[in-house]
Amino acid sequence: MKVPVVYTAVFAMLFQQALSTMSGLTIPVLAPPIAAETGMSASLVGVYTAFLYGGSMISSLAGGGFLLRYGALRVSQACLLVVAIGLLINTPGYIYLFVLGAIVTGLGGGPSTPASSQILSRYTNPSTAPFIFSIKQTGVPVGGVIAGALLPVFVELFGWRGALVCAASMALVLALILQPFRAEFDSDRQPERSLKLTDLRATLGAVLHDARVRELALGLFAFTGLQLAFASFFVSFLSLGMGWTLTDAGIAYSVAMGAGIAGRLIWGWVGSRYVPPILLLAILGLVMGLACMAIGLVDASWQQPAVWAVVFTYGLTGIGYQGVLLAEIARIAPPGMAGVVTGGAVFFAYMGMITFPGSFGLILALTDSYQTAFVILGAVPIIVGAMLFRSARRQKTQAS
Repeated sequence: MKVPVVYTAVFAMLFQQALSTMSGLTIPVLAPPIAAETGMSASLVGVYTAFLYGGSMISSLAGGGFLLRYGALRVSQACLLVVAIGLLINTPGYIYLFVLGAIVTGLGGGPSTPASSQILSRYTNPSTAPFIFSIKQTGVPVGGVIAGALLPVFVELFGWRGALVCAASMALVLALILQPFRAEFDSDRQPERSLKLTDLRATLGAVLHDARVRELALGLFAFTGLQLAFASFFVSFLSLGMGWTLTDAGIAYSVAMGAGIAGRLIWGWVGSRYVPPILLLAILGLVMGLACMAIGLVDASWQQPAVWAVVFTYGLTGIGYQGVLLAEIARIAPPGMAGVVTGGAVFFAYMGMITFPGSFGLILALTDSYQTAFVILGAVPIIVGAMLFRSARRQKTQAS
């Protein structure tokens, strides 16, 4: 029996997304053995991450012309090749090569989401797109699971340098596996199209000149930025701020991640069948903001199940939103331009991934309070959610 093309597309892009995510997490996961051998502080992971997302910001914005000329699958393959090179650059263990490796890996990861949106938008209809895109976006937490489960095993077997080689090899193997699908998935490419510096301006303009995309890009900025701030500081908050054991803090973090995976599928299904996506995103923004602020109320008197309930709510909404949001961006993009428009919108997501953790760290330094930082940053998605509510009401009025 022939497998429908949409299923092939969604699972191919899920694994592409998973290995792209794994590549970005490889150095943070390997930081302890790298620090033990080189003498570099493991705290430099924050600097590495900043360079990584800086590279992703650039390539997500610059990748639109490449998507149109070479095709989204070829760009996906190129991304996997570039992240593999970026990982291998780190193997000598010199600090300046870690900086270069971060930038190169980030450049490879930036176009992965726009490329997958370009492909999936061709094979889904508006009614099923939120669910299909949400399945694909589970590749992000799957990539985290792969990094956490396999990389420590590779370190035990081959050392941290060998683990880098294994991670790079996985990316290269997937790039080769994708090759038989190129004729189908890149049939819309425009080989006669030239690459121009103005492509960057056009990609950004596709976001800034359309109020609907602009609002969704702001959602990506706020929701994704808060998600990374939570991922960066939540375990430290419980272990250092609340006195929890690292194991108990890790369990609470896992509750949020598990809820996020479930949320991506649940909200994708809900957005495909029952609730208009823009209204659903407004609700998710309000709830994730309130849940984040509730984390800021946690103190030593809270029992573990109460904390789990709050972080489950945050994970369900603050990690589970992505597929619905990306599907809505692809839906309103001009025909054949889903990848370009998504690239412009994802630029703002990476901006948030730099801004929010940095802001959290600054608030923490000034107030010496994790709780204050969670409360202040939790207000941002509430404001964005209110804005999306207004947009949803306007769309309903126009439709009637």
